[in-house]
Amino acid sequence: MIRNESVNFSAAEISIIVHATEEKDKILEHFSSTLSVSPDSFSTGFAEGHWGNKIVLLTSILNKNEANSLYVKIKSCLTDTDVAPLSNFFDFYDEKGNLYIRLDKQRVCRGRVSLSDGDSIRIKFKSILTHEPRKSTLNRMRT
Repeated sequence: MIRNESVNFSAAEISIIVHATEEKDKILEHFSSTLSVSPDSFSTGFAEGHWGNKIVLLTSILNKNEANSLYVKIKSCLTDTDVAPLSNFFDFYDEKGNLYIRLDKQRVCRGRVSLSDGDSIRIKFKSILTHEPRKSTLNRMRT
């Protein structure tokens, strides 16, 4: 994503919302085959939509090695068109250096990876904490 190969993360949190018209197992299968994250790593929660429809909430917490592998996998799959918005560095990172991205769920289910703002897979890559001020941490990650 960002040009720096040395960016490391301490963990990653993946969140997927599965609507009543979607099949949880198929989404997990496609996510696993596209991004190599085991379906067994996801926990399941439930919610109710605005119209009373059933919503399944899938969450996975990845350790450091899994998070960094996922980051490299996503980075290698993104097109130049998807990488371009990431150049606006501060839109994707918070003050703690955590990276937030959203992937297009439908495209992941077709074996492709792209960024999305809509019905998406949310991934938070947690930075390895440093005691540097925000700007110096982010500038270090940018170069």
